[in-house]
Amino acid sequence: MGEFLAAGTWLKLALATGCGAAIGFERELHDKPAGLRTNMLICIGSTLITMVSIHVALTYSERQVNIADPGRIAAQIVSGIGFLGAGTIIQARGSVHGLTTAATMWVLAGVGLAIGAGIYGLALATTLLLLVTLSALGWLEGHLTPRHHFVYFRVEADRRPSLIDEIGLIAERQRISLENFDLKHDASALKIEFALTLPARKRDALIQSLLDLEGVRGVRINE
Repeated sequence: MGEFLAAGTWLKLALATGCGAAIGFERELHDKPAGLRTNMLICIGSTLITMVSIHVALTYSERQVNIADPGRIAAQIVSGIGFLGAGTIIQARGSVHGLTTAATMWVLAGVGLAIGAGIYGLALATTLLLLVTLSALGWLEGHLTPRHHFVYFRVEADRRPSLIDEIGLIAERQRISLENFDLKHDASALKIEFALTLPARKRDALIQSLLDLEGVRGVRINE
């Protein structure tokens, strides 16, 4: 009960909540898989596990039990967060997406470790540096290099025998590699789904070219 009422306990949990929320809000603004709640939970959870690890070590140390290693439980966070980060990584058509999100979760777990260990300055400095890396450097990277988007296309059209060939010609003219289609059809409509990694300019040009095809009812994308 004493730990529950201790001001230090609430300070650590509040700081973990704030750091996780700051990073999560930035991720949420950019519509990333791991958003506000996920990042808050990662930081709070890492802080809690570190606090428990230290508490267990101190408790057994007072009882003169020779297993008083304050990092024994907390050490599992470093490897355990990798499994969670792996869930945000998508591999498709030779491209990998989500590595930045996974790395962010890994660093944020480290922030939680620092808070749980009482190293507040390091935790705050790392959070600030992480925000700068994700926001400012992300903006700079987007202006200096062309950004490629991972896009799912869903095309709905009338059933025409030559439609697939016409889409293939469009892709060839725009130098886009189309290899795998997911085709679905009913009595009157044909649904085509495929995924591509391409810059915004090519994405927009492809959408317009598809809409110009005879019989195409609509094109939907998901990024």
